[in-house]
Amino acid sequence: MSEQPEHPTALDSDDQQVGLLYAKALLGAAGSNVDLVVSELEAVVGECLDKYPNLETALASPRINQEQKESLLDRIFSGRVDAMLLNFLKVLCRRGRIASLRAIQITATEMREEQLGKQRVLVTSAQPLTDEQRNDIASALTTAYGRESVLVEKIEETLLGGVVLRIGDEVLDGSVLGKMESIRDAVTSGVQKAIRDKYEALVSS
Repeated sequence: MSEQPEHPTALDSDDQQVGLLYAKALLGAAGSNVDLVVSELEAVVGECLDKYPNLETALASPRINQEQKESLLDRIFSGRVDAMLLNFLKVLCRRGRIASLRAIQITATEMREEQLGKQRVLVTSAQPLTDEQRNDIASALTTAYGRESVLVEKIEETLLGGVVLRIGDEVLDGSVLGKMESIRDAVTSGVQKAIRDKYEALVSS
């Protein structure tokens, strides 16, 4: 994964089913370019659809015919993404599924991580993690589980006690975290910083 991990997106049951169906097809068709295709799909969603919602609206609009949509996709993505991925986007438009692209991207990314032996960990914290905390948590989890951990971060300001980690259906509570020295240290330093920042803000106000 990239930069600071993205917040997870909740998918309803329909999104999950569509995402699974098309993500399997995409990964199967990508062949040896699978990692490139998954990365490019993440960029299409994060750098294009999220930043330019009018593009998604146009691609989903029934008032714009398929030829026009494919022409628009060609102008934007031809030569910039894998040809197979570009064709995949056209198929989604043709089948009226472009609105499901985020679900497909999330599912494809998770499936590829699973294929590579990685585990996705939802990290909920009261304050944004620093790079050092992020690295400490990922390293400790990798050591504990024997699999590379991909952190997906979520901020919840009302959370007490530092962080909550969720791996699939498993929630790591305080007793488990206490056995992981580096995670405990990272959480403690994060809480201390939050308290210090609030104190300094009160003093200076």
